[in-house]
Amino acid sequence: MGYIVQAPDGVFEVCPQSSSYVASSGTMANLPSRDAQFGLSGYGLGQTESAITLNHPASGASDGTRLAVADRFNNRVLVFSTLPSGPSEPDLVLGQPDFIDTTPGDGLADMNWPGAVEMTPDGKLLVADTENGRVLVYGSVPETSGASADFALDLAALSGSRDAWPWGIWSDGQSLVVTDTRMGNILVWDTFPENGNQRPSSVSNPVGAGTPRNITSDGSSFLIGDENGSQQQCWGQETQNRQRQSHVWVNRLPVGEPDGCVWDWYQGDTLEGGLLALAAGGQDAHFWPSFPVDEQTALNKSSTGSQGAQAPPPGGDPQGGQGQPGQPGEPGAEPPPPGQPDPGAQPAPDGQSNGEGPLPPSQGASPSESAGGHSYLGGDGGDVVVTDSAIFFIEYNGNRVTAWNEMPQDILGKSPDFSVFDSDPEVSTLLRDGFIQNPVLVNAGGSLVATSDYDRRMYVWNSAPGENGASADYVYLTGFPAWDNSYADGVLVIAGHDSVAVWNSFQPGNLPDEVLKGTLGTFAVNDIRGVAFDGTYFAVSDPQSEVVAVFEGIPTAGQEPFRTYSLRGPGRLDMNDGILAIAPKEGSEILVVDVTGENAPTLLPVRTNLPTQVRFLPIGFGIADTSFHRVQLWKSLADAQAGLPPDTILGGEAGERPQTTDDRFYFPASLEVVAGHLYVGEFKFSNRILAFSE
Repeated sequence: MGYIVQAPDGVFEVCPQSSSYVASSGTMANLPSRDAQFGLSGYGLGQTESAITLNHPASGASDGTRLAVADRFNNRVLVFSTLPSGPSEPDLVLGQPDFIDTTPGDGLADMNWPGAVEMTPDGKLLVADTENGRVLVYGSVPETSGASADFALDLAALSGSRDAWPWGIWSDGQSLVVTDTRMGNILVWDTFPENGNQRPSSVSNPVGAGTPRNITSDGSSFLIGDENGSQQQCWGQETQNRQRQSHVWVNRLPVGEPDGCVWDWYQGDTLEGGLLALAAGGQDAHFWPSFPVDEQTALNKSSTGSQGAQAPPPGGDPQGGQGQPGQPGEPGAEPPPPGQPDPGAQPAPDGQSNGEGPLPPSQGASPSESAGGHSYLGGDGGDVVVTDSAIFFIEYNGNRVTAWNEMPQDILGKSPDFSVFDSDPEVSTLLRDGFIQNPVLVNAGGSLVATSDYDRRMYVWNSAPGENGASADYVYLTGFPAWDNSYADGVLVIAGHDSVAVWNSFQPGNLPDEVLKGTLGTFAVNDIRGVAFDGTYFAVSDPQSEVVAVFEGIPTAGQEPFRTYSLRGPGRLDMNDGILAIAPKEGSEILVVDVTGENAPTLLPVRTNLPTQVRFLPIGFGIADTSFHRVQLWKSLADAQAGLPPDTILGGEAGERPQTTDDRFYFPASLEVVAGHLYVGEFKFSNRILAFSE
């Protein structure tokens, strides 16, 4: 199960797992405590397994002798004292005291979601400590784990940014360039800062740059990738997503308006006077013999050409992002307010592939064995590090660092010569080790079920697990990206894109009885974002048609919905005894309606920021307040409708920075109570499932 493969559209496959765990016992009758008791979809709260256990490597850097890798979700930077030539273990870790701890922090020895790492010719090590809003500066590469940075550049204090989010770094030891992605700013220090109080020489917000990301330079010209660029025309071959652009400044520091742009969002390294890079969307490595600075040099590009050889991460044109439907935030919109996710940096949960090639059916063999190629899955953190002994590819979506021993004359079809953190360059250790992207949770008669649009998988625990890191008993390949699910009276439904799968009498391990596709009764669906079934009524949301349709029972051919509500951007749904709660696909408005009556949906008077899910629970009513990084809980829906404050809030205060600790969240997006625990699944920039008890 460690290979990135998919079942054909509409086809389901089930894979039993050899799992053993202590089950959750009892019944949750009261509101939970504020600290999680344990975690799933990982190795436990605040910990990983070892020095080689990655969770979304985002960037790499080398000084020719050493290699540093930013291990983003593990809140650390891993450093190899000598360049790896095969599977290897790093020699030291920064941001953590050891190779097991992953707890975020804001001291000079800590990190919170580091997005980029850079080494300068004069020996400095720099880290974009993204969720701390700063750049950590080490005067020299440390030789012991847990070492403190010499100082930090606080972007908010130095540039006046209200919510600094440094993503990319470049420095030659003389100058320093940093992107503040959420604010759309590019910060330049003409001379390298000597302390944390030195302000940048310039802070620009270039026209055409939306959320500038990674920085690549040959020391003269600069290329800065962007998920939400708005230049009208770029150089090279136009891509399907016109907002993905890499802005270029020719023979100058990136100050003021760019001189042009290249289609797509790239990050890489210079090689032989040219550029070798990965794109946020796609499966190839790309090589320009000369740095792309105009139409001619941009068009002169070769690629590995492995499109379709191996299935990409199935969720979105992500964990490489695109501003597609289902992504929090509007593509191309103004930078979001504090606490709101950037519009397009992680898996766009729309089920589209990370490239445009066909997706192979699921098979037991390695994709490289069956299809003869490798997918260089960069995404939000893709990077290339060129050294004299090897070329390293930081595959954020593949959760691996692969390498070539040398640059071939022709890169077409070139596969890695080795992988740094695992013996198999094709394996996704996230899938192999039971990590789940975008888990949406449901209690299926005492079983815990998690569907994932990004993985195109459904994970089933026979009983609700009661301990750290418990693996699912069954993993399903779903054949479509399930964005929501529901269960009542033995019936399980999962839905997404244009499909709904129905189990009439669900038991772990059995296949669905039917898969409805394209039309539910007489209602055409293209972009299902929500589904709810309470045993009597069935509801589905389609933000593309801006309709929520309600049926009596599971819809059959020709059946008319007995209620339709015209709403802007409806998202996930939940329903209890005919009371339907509607979360937004985007925005902050939660609506509630009694489908048994004629009234229109009414607004729930609560303060939220992109709430991804609302949920009727045995303990009351809950909201996954995703972009405020918290969970709001009331003892009843009536209390929330009356405008009363929540009875408890899990997580931090609205607007606070996210943290992956046992009492904080990073984009909580799904809630469910099974047996004695409330389970909370996180989205997009975290893959944890946290379990809370009374």
